[in-house]
Amino acid sequence: MRIYSVMFIVREAWKGFTRARISTFAAIGIIAFMLVLLGIVFYTFSIVRSTFAGVGEQLEIILYLKDGLRVEDREMLKNKIGSMEGVKEVIYVSKDEAWKRFKESFKGNKFVLEIMGKNPLPDSFEIKVKSPEYIEILSKSITGLPGVKDIDVPLEIARKVNTLIGWIEFGGVIIVGVFIVVSLFVISNVIRLSFVSRIRELEIMQLVGATGFFIKGPFILEGILCGLFGGILGVVVFNILVFLFNKYVLSGFPLFSGFTSCDTVSLSLSLISFGMIVGGIGSVVFLERHLKKQN
Repeated sequence: MRIYSVMFIVREAWKGFTRARISTFAAIGIIAFMLVLLGIVFYTFSIVRSTFAGVGEQLEIILYLKDGLRVEDREMLKNKIGSMEGVKEVIYVSKDEAWKRFKESFKGNKFVLEIMGKNPLPDSFEIKVKSPEYIEILSKSITGLPGVKDIDVPLEIARKVNTLIGWIEFGGVIIVGVFIVVSLFVISNVIRLSFVSRIRELEIMQLVGATGFFIKGPFILEGILCGLFGGILGVVVFNILVFLFNKYVLSGFPLFSGFTSCDTVSLSLSLISFGMIVGGIGSVVFLERHLKKQN
């Protein structure tokens, strides 16, 4: 009996889906359009966030070591710092290497090199972090460790980057939230139009005493099918746009050279799932309103 009921719902849903072609195509088209826009919002957000996060990852803490520090003590300090949470890499820079870099930077300015005289630079560690949010915490943990002479921390820059990323995330959540609400409203109304031609059928099923499962099932499944095909169409268009954008636009901007493309496969599956959910919810909203009016 259950198998027959499920087969009946699937058959009726497919029949309704293919019968009202104009309204069905309209629903699929609107869903696809809204999902393309939603995908673009997600993708743009990921580009902006990844770019500023990449800028933050380039920030590093410079740790100057005391003169005469033994090799074993230096390695112990390096390993200790490297094991701290948020540390991506610790690079040892000898005073000779630091002096070489300094002279390379000021090779066109002999006056500065003459004033400096002999090498005044100490050995140091360049500490690269996984995220700028770790810089302030690490600077407090590292300061005062044995063998540490001084520390150079880009604290203000890190705070500004963290604040900017926070605002980007907050703005992204607000935009996506508004977009989802608008999408649900628009798509549910489009799906409602696709069912108007079948209101008489719905009323007849109520009059003959059909259960809610038989009445609502085909309509809800039909809405889910609209969301599925709209999602597939939207994802195809979205991925084409992303490909063209990456190839002809994004590659021409050095600022975004460090951008790691977001997982478009996961995003595409999420968009299709969202389209199916919206289609199902739109159907439920319409059915509940109509059934209440009839009662």
